Amino acid sequence: MQTLSPQSFEKIFDQIIELKISDEEIKKFLLDLNSQNLPTNAFIGAVAALRKRMKHISAPENAIDVCGTGGDKLNTLNISTAVCFVVAAAGVPVAKHGNKAISSQSGSADIFSELGVKISSDISEIEKNLREKNLCFLFAPFFHDALKNVATIRKSLAIPTIFNFLGPLLNPANTQLQLIGVSRKDVMQKMATTLLLTPNALRLSPKTYLVHGFDGMDEISLCTDSYLLRVENGKIFDEEIINPEKFGFKKVALEALKGADPKYNAEKLRAFLDGEKSAYRDIVILNSAFALQLAGKVKKIGDGVELAGAMVDGGAARKVYQRLLI
Repeated sequence: MQTLSPQSFEKIFDQIIELKISDEEIKKFLLDLNSQNLPTNAFIGAVAALRKRMKHISAPENAIDVCGTGGDKLNTLNISTAVCFVVAAAGVPVAKHGNKAISSQSGSADIFSELGVKISSDISEIEKNLREKNLCFLFAPFFHDALKNVATIRKSLAIPTIFNFLGPLLNPANTQLQLIGVSRKDVMQKMATTLLLTPNALRLSPKTYLVHGFDGMDEISLCTDSYLLRVENGKIFDEEIINPEKFGFKKVALEALKGADPKYNAEKLRAFLDGEKSAYRDIVILNSAFALQLAGKVKKIGDGVELAGAMVDGGAARKVYQRLLI
């Protein structure tokens, strides 16, 4: 299997998606991929098979997605969802791709629902939110009908498979800018390579930051250092280390970032938008700073920290949220 080409993997995933092979054969294939540590060509083939079947939306060229793979099992507060409001407030259109909780207690869809933000399947309404309110939520099941066919099989396996890592690579807005949190360090390079090699006429020059905390967090961690892998100008750059202390943040114990059910996490997100000082605020500001640098709003992360803080303290991030309630 390690020697299969991306095109061969694409054909296999075509058969899986269309259920042209038996459930047992699909399960065996997915388990074999796991045992071979998820070959890069399998990522490329899977993404090619799914992209040609997904629904698309139109998005501004400078739109960004801030999204994690999930699966870190740390049950933190919703970080990337909060980042969306900050980045949108700074003038960057955010096409947030996400789903309900799978391995955590509260996914991005759960939070948006609890916040009172309508989760729409109307493409014109979604595009209008992105164009006029600078933020839209792309609920994955609405855009990836093909994945419904394998949902039961994935649940029956009860362990993560390659499908758990594909979401950030399948944004329906085809955003050229992405801050992707990855729950497994060994998968970062594979996802980066997939971004560069998967044919996509709408993604002309992807610029992506892939991040992974030393503690396994699929965010830039505030508890420890994090890895950063940059994809830019058709190249994957050498791995870097992010130390939050370098940007004026104090490292905290994971307990300070622990979340619970959607209601609890939504309350914490509202408090953050109201300017409450906390470890949650710090980790959201830190991740926002990198997203703002990625989007070209700032050159230095320190400037991104200042801009993100101003978006919260001046009420602009809360206004983004309030506009979505209308």
